[in-house]
Amino acid sequence: MEIPHFHFDRVDSTNDVARELLKNNNNVFVSADFQFNGRGRKGRVWEGESHKNIYLSYGVNERVHKSLENKVLYQIVGCLAVENTLSSFIESSLIKLKYPNDVYVLDGLQYRKISGVLSEHNYSGNRCTESILGIGLNVNQMNFDSVIAEKATSLKKLGVDCKIDDVLESLKSNIINFLMKDEGSIFEDWKRKINLVGKTIEIVESKKIFKVDYINADGSLLASNQNGTIVINNGDTIIYEL
Repeated sequence: MEIPHFHFDRVDSTNDVARELLKNNNNVFVSADFQFNGRGRKGRVWEGESHKNIYLSYGVNERVHKSLENKVLYQIVGCLAVENTLSSFIESSLIKLKYPNDVYVLDGLQYRKISGVLSEHNYSGNRCTESILGIGLNVNQMNFDSVIAEKATSLKKLGVDCKIDDVLESLKSNIINFLMKDEGSIFEDWKRKINLVGKTIEIVESKKIFKVDYINADGSLLASNQNGTIVINNGDTIIYEL
């Protein structure tokens, strides 16, 4: 599958550029050496240094190009593609997927975040018109803002010396490969690797403890305790051991 790739020195957001380029392309990859306003989930900002990390978006025009029916799978494809890419540079046993959209690696004695994934979708009525998958992956950054310094890491901090372009090409290839897979197998692969069914979780606000019983097709969690069952669709509201 040949997908046009547009690279920029600096952009506000690779997701926004991808959305604009989809006006004249069926699908695109957009990368940048730096982005000023990278987005995470729930309006958070994705921060990183210039020329040291990967800022990549994949966009698809849903009106003219065969795409994933279950839109939550775009985010899942991003997580699986990052995991597969990282496993080419570090031991796969060191990599963990964190619900719903983060990738962590074992750095010293604790797991730290190395990548975040965000999918965005535009609709006209009930019909999805564009889907965009954004990925931030820390490659050669050594110093992080004090707010996230204890929680973030990079391939270089793990002792891996690699070129950003090599990691980027591997990531693009993995995204394409996962997009071509059966949707059911993508979801089952993610469920297995997220490894949440049967685990104990704590609700941040109430401090109540639940056990995850099932992961729904929309990515939400079905969890229960002695008092009943709840549905969780926001990973920021729960704490659990990776």
